[in-house]
Amino acid sequence: MSAIKRRDTSKKRNTILDAAIECFIELGYERTSMDYIAERACASKRTVYNHFASKELLFNAVIARFIVANEEQKQIDYQPATSLAVQLRQFAQLKIAVSQDAKQLSFMRMAFGVLLTHPEIAERVMQNTDKSEDGLHNWLQAAVDDGKLLINDIALAAEVFWSMFSSTFFWMALLQGPQEKARCELLTQEFLETFLAKYQVV
Repeated sequence: MSAIKRRDTSKKRNTILDAAIECFIELGYERTSMDYIAERACASKRTVYNHFASKELLFNAVIARFIVANEEQKQIDYQPATSLAVQLRQFAQLKIAVSQDAKQLSFMRMAFGVLLTHPEIAERVMQNTDKSEDGLHNWLQAAVDDGKLLINDIALAAEVFWSMFSSTFFWMALLQGPQEKARCELLTQEFLETFLAKYQVV
């Protein structure tokens, strides 16, 4: 396949994914059809099926795209000359940004409903989710190697960090809407101080 054709194929695939997101948000999973998605994407039904063999696979691909986009942003390099708090704040802001993304929140609200009522889909989504370590693992390990943090279990420390921000920002946003900016800043500062009080070498 030529480079131009690959670009065209990738562009069409992304157009279909964008259309699917809009349809799933507006109509829900059950009412959305491949016909609706094809119409929204200005593509033929055959083209949609050439990229995604079923609505479930298209739904899974949308979830995967959100996950990949979020994980790619977490690839933050450790900077020895920059304070730990400043660097950790970058990771925190990524989670806060997701909680402020209206389209992603709308889709996730719909998606969680699907996963709760269709356990077979949920199982396949989990099987296809990349379980590789995110950028925070690498950052924490680099800080440990630099003698700035003392952590015996990197995976546990990363889980603690993300849990603080996910429960307060992402899950609260799903249920009640995003936190106000001042509240986000106050909580972020408290969480960072708590995390560093546990792991920072003094």
